[in-house]
Amino acid sequence: MKKVSMLLREARFISRGLFSTKHPILAQMIPMRRCNLSCKYCNEYDKTSDPVPIETVKRRIDLLAGLGTSIITISGGEPMLHPQIYEIFAPIRLRGLTAGLISNGYFMTRDRIEKLNAAGLEYLQISIDNTTPDEVSQKSLKVLDRYLRYLSEYAEFHVSINSVIGGAVNNPEDALAVARRAVELGFSNSLGIIHDGSG
Repeated sequence: MKKVSMLLREARFISRGLFSTKHPILAQMIPMRRCNLSCKYCNEYDKTSDPVPIETVKRRIDLLAGLGTSIITISGGEPMLHPQIYEIFAPIRLRGLTAGLISNGYFMTRDRIEKLNAAGLEYLQISIDNTTPDEVSQKSLKVLDRYLRYLSEYAEFHVSINSVIGGAVNNPEDALAVARRAVELGFSNSLGIIHDGSG
């Protein structure tokens, strides 16, 4: 029933987007710039920022809902480092919006997955850039596979695995191995292509 309800909401959002361009479809919010990793191609993190206070986050959600936004995706840095991450999803869902999360996957333990289920998360995107960690990215299949298995078993939300190629990524062919593992576990997958300093 939950999946059917989610599909119906998606269809409503898509049709609304096709018939009117007077509202945002998707907005990303960054309540936490701090990250536990330092991927070389990423410029969206630091090691010092404090989390955005939960009341500020809620006001921003209200403003986005007022604009007619359909989906709010929480990103970062690493949003799972926000001390009140689970409280962020309730006001999104209360406003009838779709709640998403982009994470590096390092915090996807069984307990946290169950808390995300209870919080009402609907979509999770995890970034995995290689099969073995290297100096460019620690987001590797070798490190994250156990968390992917937890997600496959316990997540009640949709999971998508995204790989980045281009830029400084050393082994773009690893994206194929990551995609195969994603499909094996029942997840969807996508590919992000970024350029290097020369374009």
